[in-house]
Amino acid sequence: MSNTSTLKQTSLSPTEAALEIYDLAIKHRDETEQLRRMAPAVVDRMKDLQLFRLGLPKYLGGWEENPVEVFKVYELLASAEASVAWSAWNNHLACTFGRFLDQESMNEIYKNSSDVYANSARPEGVAEIVEGGYKVSGRWTLVSGCEISDWFALRCLVTSDDLPKTLGPGAKLKLFFLPKSEINIIDTWSVGGLRGTGSHDVEIKDAFVEEKYAIDFDSPVEIDNPYSRLPIGCMNAVGNASIALGILKSAITDLKRLCAERVTPGKNPDLRDRLQIQSALAKAITTLDSKRCQLHSTVNVIWEEAKANNRYTDIQLADVWSASVQAATEARAMVTEIYAVAGTASLYTTSHIERAHRDIHAVLQHGIIQPHWLTQAGRAYVGLEPTGAMFRV
Repeated sequence: MSNTSTLKQTSLSPTEAALEIYDLAIKHRDETEQLRRMAPAVVDRMKDLQLFRLGLPKYLGGWEENPVEVFKVYELLASAEASVAWSAWNNHLACTFGRFLDQESMNEIYKNSSDVYANSARPEGVAEIVEGGYKVSGRWTLVSGCEISDWFALRCLVTSDDLPKTLGPGAKLKLFFLPKSEINIIDTWSVGGLRGTGSHDVEIKDAFVEEKYAIDFDSPVEIDNPYSRLPIGCMNAVGNASIALGILKSAITDLKRLCAERVTPGKNPDLRDRLQIQSALAKAITTLDSKRCQLHSTVNVIWEEAKANNRYTDIQLADVWSASVQAATEARAMVTEIYAVAGTASLYTTSHIERAHRDIHAVLQHGIIQPHWLTQAGRAYVGLEPTGAMFRV
């Protein structure tokens, strides 16, 4: 199967493309919030710039170079609108899962440059083995971007007469790719943070899925390049942390703006004269810069190993996991501090700080960034084998 494509290509780098989205995302922030999904104008432009396809091979419109560029995209987009960054990040994972498809199936699922992708790695469905494939049913929670997506990658427990019927020892899990026509969306996304991600429940009843559209993390990878060798788990954690850093950047920008606006000539002290404001800004800027630097440094190490086709050490992976959790956690703490020192201004929904406070707490609810991964990193640091299922994947 040829790895050539007629997909339109963009001459912009991912960060250049994200810069084009930045002002548009801010312009449509209220619409994204009200709709509880990304504003159509933002979705359309993201499609044009192929920012939903970064996890794919280059011939399908993806990015095959240093992944730090992708993480810069998430941070930049999140500094404008966290839900936009979250959607790009979720699409990257759904596209990354495509590496386990055979090339013909990959070309089929990702052939349209205007398609958007959603996923759930939670095994909340059941796939019964039938002739030629599987019969899939289930209901998945928190499926971000489901309303704007064309394809879904959803994880199921595979069942048959010889396999367990419940999760636990011996259970067999697979991811299944299904078109939107098989999906029923259930409106459940009534939330505060990340409201614009449209993370509703989705339901499937007795959908047939061909064998070729069912994969697991042990499936062969036909397209071998450094990007396809990157570990899925910890790279996904870096993406989450990058979004958190972008939200912190947004809060810093808005606090600086408040200080500039609230200056009363001849009357002191102004907002900018408050010691707690000055201290919070200094801490926040240092946290942002230092955590970004550490995060990108650990990813660069992994990237060099991927280019050399080397096996990652547990310590190298632990460095990425630990840097991700710490970056996200410290970003949340700093946004909370900024929210506090900004006073009553941060109470209003017109404030970016108010939105940042809601969004960053939602971002850190994701399982990929929980303190559990610090424990896994710590096991590597003391010479024990990490036991987390996604630590090496």
